Amino acid sequence: MFTGRALIAVKILRPFGDWKAGDIVLVEDWKAKVLWETGVVEVVDEADKVIGEVDKVIAEERSNEPLMPLPEGLYERAEFYMYYLENYVRLNASESIETINVKLTKLANLKKKTEHLKIIRFNKILKAVMLRPNSLELLSRLSPEERRVYLQLSKIRNEWLGEV
Repeated sequence: MFTGRALIAVKILRPFGDWKAGDIVLVEDWKAKVLWETGVVEVVDEADKVIGEVDKVIAEERSNEPLMPLPEGLYERAEFYMYYLENYVRLNASESIETINVKLTKLANLKKKTEHLKIIRFNKILKAVMLRPNSLELLSRLSPEERRVYLQLSKIRNEWLGEV
């Protein structure tokens, strides 16, 4: 689930290693998950920032025909904040209704926009597979998750057309 390819801002709640209470540090997504679940840190809610990044990438994908490189770790950051928002709401039911509604709205927006981005990218990957299977240039523009899809589809296409 979490890969360590995304850095997440967290606020240290109690001393841990070299960190003092109140420090804000960047840690890998899987570490942020573990530290948050154990109560060592509070996640700095940057879901709005990630939603903005996804919006920007969607706009770029719409205005450019070829696949554009994604910001490093975008899918991973989006996945982390979906996890965080879902669990925040579940674990903090006693929070004010306004706070819960804000978190749920962010969660819905992030899920919807991330899915939309994936659909746009998937359609472009399908077209790329038809025209340019196994292209190293295209591979360099894809996220690790997209590379796997592109390579699998390229393999299937080549086997089907006898171009192995």
